[in-house]
Amino acid sequence: MSNAGSRIGLVVTATASAALIACSGNSLAADHDPCTLLSAGEAGPYAGPLATPPYRASDGAADTRGDQCMYLGRDGRQITVVPDWSGGGATATGMVQGAVNALGRAGGGELDSMAHRVVKTEINGPWDKATWIPGGALFASKGSRSVQVDVSAASGKEDDAVALAKIIMPRFDHPLSYDGAKAVALAPKPRPHPANACDFIPQADVEAAIGPLAGAPSSDSPETSCTWKVRTSEGERDYAVEFVWQGGQKNYTMLKHQMATVAGVMGTPSSSPMDTMKPPPEMQKMIGGMMKMVGGAGAEGKAPGAAATIGFQTDTMLTGPWDNASLLHGTQLIAVRHDVFVGMNLESADYERAKALLAAICSRL
Repeated sequence: MSNAGSRIGLVVTATASAALIACSGNSLAADHDPCTLLSAGEAGPYAGPLATPPYRASDGAADTRGDQCMYLGRDGRQITVVPDWSGGGATATGMVQGAVNALGRAGGGELDSMAHRVVKTEINGPWDKATWIPGGALFASKGSRSVQVDVSAASGKEDDAVALAKIIMPRFDHPLSYDGAKAVALAPKPRPHPANACDFIPQADVEAAIGPLAGAPSSDSPETSCTWKVRTSEGERDYAVEFVWQGGQKNYTMLKHQMATVAGVMGTPSSSPMDTMKPPPEMQKMIGGMMKMVGGAGAEGKAPGAAATIGFQTDTMLTGPWDNASLLHGTQLIAVRHDVFVGMNLESADYERAKALLAAICSRL
């Protein structure tokens, strides 16, 4: 199977795992508080000093009836604990492993080998079964009880997730006296933002960054996305921007860990000659044509994207008015500031102008 096929398999596995993290734990009984199994002090070595007391949440958002407990560090690191007392989550480890087994059977020998490198199941601890998803989350179960420990927004390390799970599992029998619902009142609030993301930054600032607009901006999801278009001699350029108004640091850190995970699973270095290559003019034309082919019919009349001029570079040390920002493989720009995540598709965008737009947006966060 081709490398492309293997990468697709990895994405499928990662997506399935993320879905399990999001949906399991729903059978949590109403009288159980997910924040009673791990104290703030115990989470501190892995999330740093906490910005707020541990609080209940649902899908990452503060919620007095949530089945998750959030441990948010002052520096943006975050740990999510999702316990289950009744058995719904106990099947999650089997579901993850079942998904990987099915993927391996569907993909043949090479994909089967890759799929089983993605997860790790031989983990010693006070549980019957545990599964580690690199990047990463640990699913551990004992009898009818289980817990998911998500450190993807912290270190992303298996050892840290295992250490936390070893504290949590025995505590099901002796939970702490703590009210995670009460702590929701102290949880950080989403940044105020307009109902339409296109209104977040004035048109004058947008045009100063990317040039005169070719009409009004558009959006597939008004609150969280906006696309600005300009016309050039090379064709139309789209500057498509996505916003995550709360939890942006977690999104950014997860992407960073996923990049390292892909490299580790595929057995390739995180940086390669392709990452640092700046194509000569002939190759720029070739890459531009290839990107248009990948874009399909919708790419008709589009200008070549950033990869045509800068190659498939990755740069995680971009400087500007943000907390962190990265260029990913010449196709995406991502940044985070004050816990707001901003991502930009570079499929038909000019790199320098896209970076100027990113800076203009982050300057207003």
